[in-house]
Amino acid sequence: MSNRIRSILISVSCLLVFYVVVGGLLGKNETTSEKTYRDLGVYSEVLSRIKQDYVTEPNLKKVTDGAIRGLLEALDPYSTYLAPEQYKDYLEHPDPGPGDVGLYVSKRMGFATVVSVLPGSAAEKAGIKPGDLIDRVEDKGAREFSVVQLQRMLAGQPGTTVAVTIVHEARGEPTTLKLTRQAIDYPPVTAKMMEDGTGYLRVVTFNKGKAAEIANKLHELESKGATKIVLDLRNCAGGDVQEAVDTASLFIDKGVITYLQGQRFPRRDLDAHAEGKVCGLPLAVLINQSTAGPAEIVAAGVLGNKRGQVVGTHSFGVGVFQKTIPVGDGSALLLSVAKYYTPDGKPITEGIQPSVVQAPTNDTASVDDDEDQALPEHFGGKDDLQLQKAIEILKQAMPAKAA
Repeated sequence: MSNRIRSILISVSCLLVFYVVVGGLLGKNETTSEKTYRDLGVYSEVLSRIKQDYVTEPNLKKVTDGAIRGLLEALDPYSTYLAPEQYKDYLEHPDPGPGDVGLYVSKRMGFATVVSVLPGSAAEKAGIKPGDLIDRVEDKGAREFSVVQLQRMLAGQPGTTVAVTIVHEARGEPTTLKLTRQAIDYPPVTAKMMEDGTGYLRVVTFNKGKAAEIANKLHELESKGATKIVLDLRNCAGGDVQEAVDTASLFIDKGVITYLQGQRFPRRDLDAHAEGKVCGLPLAVLINQSTAGPAEIVAAGVLGNKRGQVVGTHSFGVGVFQKTIPVGDGSALLLSVAKYYTPDGKPITEGIQPSVVQAPTNDTASVDDDEDQALPEHFGGKDDLQLQKAIEILKQAMPAKAA
């Protein structure tokens, strides 16, 4: 056995033993630990058979990296292994921007899926839509990378380009697009008065400062005579959890908005904290399959505290808290150690089920109509069935006027 192969085997064994030790520290019982050691034996035998019997001399480093990726992706799409050079880059550039193409990405069954597209971004201008699949980034297959790695690959310096191969939803042919990264310009909150005193607020992401912006827009609507509020969080993904909690606190004066908990992560409640006047107007929140992350926390807080109705379709399901765990050879794990939960104890990773299910206007569109599907900025019109359903529900909830 060559020194190179021996070194690889030692590194693999050390890493796998690390998993076993961590499993023990995370509270695994003796039976589980014994099973884990038996599984290690199986892994060692498989590795040995590959080395001895595979048709050509195997690249054990590649095999090992694939095994590690598979191990972590079996946990969730966000946990990942950072090789030494990747971990060094991660430490030096925790935010890979400031440029980006405007895609929020997750994975379903191993496929990189576009959760949402930031309005005005390069991705939106190129015609990428929620539900599309990312097949490749540059010359690398997207299935080989975690969500975190894909997001870092898509980001970079403004003005630089990245080639992204997309498979459009309901279409089989991949299309390669050259996207130019640009400094992210987060769209402002949309606020307008609608029929019968309905105040309409649309939020597309929970970037820093968003809760304060929503508070100002909410105050404007109330001053214009709004008697009910629709908070539109469809296609809203990404942002800061605290902004979501602060936004929910504009409508909820007390109670748990969400909480974090993991196997070795003690429960941490994130409570409503009214810092000013709390809006008491009847409230409906709109969500869809592209509502993800902090936006789901807002919807969960409203439902869990019985503050209003949530209208639309089942949300995507993004809600993990991660920790970086260095490994001895200079590499690291980015591991999900806790999940966000709804006030009644359901993991947000499973998505939010609306209290009132209403399909969008274009659910019956044919494949040929795909290019004409409504984009985020088209939400809020008279033909928006989900919005009209929310307004109808709010009218029913309001007390009848005296004759």
